[in-house]
Amino acid sequence: MKRKHPLRRIVLGTAATVSGVVLLLALKQPGSEPVAAAGPGSPAGQASAAAPAAPPAAGGRGGDGGDGGGGGRTVTGDAARTQYGPVQVSVTVNGGRITAATAVKTPDSGPRSEQIAASSVPKLNQAALTAQSARIDTVSGATYTSEGYRKSLQSALDKAGL
Repeated sequence: MKRKHPLRRIVLGTAATVSGVVLLLALKQPGSEPVAAAGPGSPAGQASAAAPAAPPAAGGRGGDGGDGGGGGRTVTGDAARTQYGPVQVSVTVNGGRITAATAVKTPDSGPRSEQIAASSVPKLNQAALTAQSARIDTVSGATYTSEGYRKSLQSALDKAGL
């Protein structure tokens, strides 16, 4: 007659549970970024992609401040930190109205985050132009990006005096 070993089942069940918990904790947390992967990985590519967008905003702000005319004044808001990375918005203001809104930095903590940003940022840019303020709706599926965009947009509007 074969005996059942309840203690063996308990030990195996406990070991499996502990292994599962360790694996879950070992997964990358949404707000963290490994230092080794940050340098040579895709964020370096993102930095080079974002770098060309930043100087025109700074140059536009300085040049238009001296002219007083032209196509408007470009102001870049503060970078808003989100769980998945920073969001920074640049707005062009002409005659007290927002004529353009562009995300200079978007979350880049992974491929899914970049995909969400790529689909939500154009909607947020259009919403900012339509609302003419930072009172814009959150894009479904991009809550953190939308909140960061809203904060950075408000910062840019404050700097522009709107």
